[in-house]
Amino acid sequence: MKRIALVFFLAILLPSILLAVMAIRSVSDQSLILNSQRAMFYQSTCDSVAAEINLFMDEVRVFHGKLINELARLQTARLVETFDEAITSSWSQAAVGAVVNDKGKIISPLPGESESADSFLANHRDFLMNERTVEVYQAPPVLNSEVSIVEDTFSSREKSGSFSKFSSPGSGNESELEADSEAPRSKLKVSVVQNKLEDFRFGSTRGGPVRAEIAKEAPAPLALPSEARQRNVMPDQTSAPLAEALSPVFEQGIEAQATVNFSRLNTAEVRSTDLIEAESGAVSRLIDGRLHLLLWEKSPRFSGYTFWTELDLGTIREDLNLLFSEMPFSSREAVSVALLDSDGELVTQTEPGFATDWSRPFVASEVGQILPRWEVATYFLDPDALNESATTLRWTLSLIVFSLLVAVAVGSFLILKAVQYEMKLATRKTDFVSNVSHELKTPLTSIRMFSELLSRGEETDDEKTRDYSGIIHKESERLSRLINRLLDFSRLDRDEMTLKAEPVDLALLVKDCATTFEMQLEPGTMDIQIEDRTDRSLIVTGDADALEQVILNLLSNAGKYAADGKEIRLVLEAPSKEKVVLRIQDRGIGIPRNLREKVFEKFYRIDDSIHAGVEGSGIGLALSRQLIEKHGGEIRCESRDGRGSSFVIELPLWE
Repeated sequence: MKRIALVFFLAILLPSILLAVMAIRSVSDQSLILNSQRAMFYQSTCDSVAAEINLFMDEVRVFHGKLINELARLQTARLVETFDEAITSSWSQAAVGAVVNDKGKIISPLPGESESADSFLANHRDFLMNERTVEVYQAPPVLNSEVSIVEDTFSSREKSGSFSKFSSPGSGNESELEADSEAPRSKLKVSVVQNKLEDFRFGSTRGGPVRAEIAKEAPAPLALPSEARQRNVMPDQTSAPLAEALSPVFEQGIEAQATVNFSRLNTAEVRSTDLIEAESGAVSRLIDGRLHLLLWEKSPRFSGYTFWTELDLGTIREDLNLLFSEMPFSSREAVSVALLDSDGELVTQTEPGFATDWSRPFVASEVGQILPRWEVATYFLDPDALNESATTLRWTLSLIVFSLLVAVAVGSFLILKAVQYEMKLATRKTDFVSNVSHELKTPLTSIRMFSELLSRGEETDDEKTRDYSGIIHKESERLSRLINRLLDFSRLDRDEMTLKAEPVDLALLVKDCATTFEMQLEPGTMDIQIEDRTDRSLIVTGDADALEQVILNLLSNAGKYAADGKEIRLVLEAPSKEKVVLRIQDRGIGIPRNLREKVFEKFYRIDDSIHAGVEGSGIGLALSRQLIEKHGGEIRCESRDGRGSSFVIELPLWE
């Protein structure tokens, strides 16, 4: 049987499994490669947009320094006290301006000057005055000092304040900067310029409409480390974390989505004095979940003072919306590139009106330290449409392969099961014929031998004649029991045996069986004891003849296999009101634990009767189990304390 199974497995089943695995693996790999390429493409898109946002914020920072230098030149005497008004009236992207001296005293704004000033002081007073350490996101150095400036025109009736309000007398700019209060005024702002990063990578010298006063003192562009430039011209490197996350999936050959959820932002616990050691810089703070962008600049004209400016986040959001609306995207029909703020809420996107679960993008890229926890994310407009054809093909092929594999597996199992059953049946038939032949041969031999002695008339002694007749009678009864057992077993196996359902006194039945069995034994060979541990009548529902057959069979087995113990005990118990338990215990050698269930199998015997010298056909216990189960009970084999076996019969009581 093992050889047949091995040949069948190697010739049919194993090649089928290998072919199925290879087919499914091929489909999965193709789908995985497609998804990974698409993920890398959109990841590079997100990284590019994030870089554009960072370059725009760099322009804001550079313009801040230039504007402060220009304001310092124009307003030498009054700038420290009027810086908040000066910066907000000339720069639409500024929300509040503050001046702090080297001793940590805030010169302006003063409490009560405006609602925005009071809010600024409430949030940043202790930090600017160096009274405590706060957690900040420190922005990296700017990539480029080129700034594109546009005028944000407004009416003086709508917004008060201009350069003229803080221009110093004798500066030579009064006629240029002072105008009629009713005339349109203008502020400066940093404009949005497309593809700034691309121009910067290729050494573009493109400039913008910078005011003459600011352009005169514009510093030279900052030199970049070679590593940073190399990174700018190799955007695929920005997908390295995603590629590393996907590499284990390629090795396993299964389709999965790899997500990198670890932020690369770094916070620092600092005091304001730790920051202003540099001439200029930018930090971001999250206060009560709200983002605050702070820029600082030191002017050579005002030694000992640091100029702080908080950006107007609302204006910045509007400018970023313009950046997204004018930025060219090659996949507008497939995805929407969105900008999410620190709360995960939508700021702007390339596909107006599109809505989805913003927390589950396809790919995403962090903007950076200047806008901490802001994300540029890509969302599919119709995720199902992109994968519909691939999914259909994959499922169709997988279903076909799986169906063929199941058919081969089921067919193989059925064939092997049939072969195994036939071989097992043949073995059982052979053993059964051998056992039954031996069982039939023994009584027939005795009957023939003693009948021949009686027929010859050689023994005329009446006592011997009675003995011979008794032996013939005993062996014929034994032969009848064996034949009846075989017939009962055959009827039970075909489910043709009908049992009576009547009340039976189990205690009385046990006593009768013990008396009957004791009469078959030689005097003094076996001590049979009955122990009734109940205090009530034990009436069960069943067939008295069938139950008697089971009990006598168990007593016979105990007499044959545990004869050396010279003791059989029958114990009656009633553990509950619903059932009764009969234990038939002996003091034989016992039955090993691993064989206690096998002894109830058809034709199974621990010792072959031909070689062990113990009579039996191997169907007695199997017949007993079937009879007990037809009575709604249970029979099992247990070990007895000390030595021996205990066969336990549980039967339901008569209702």
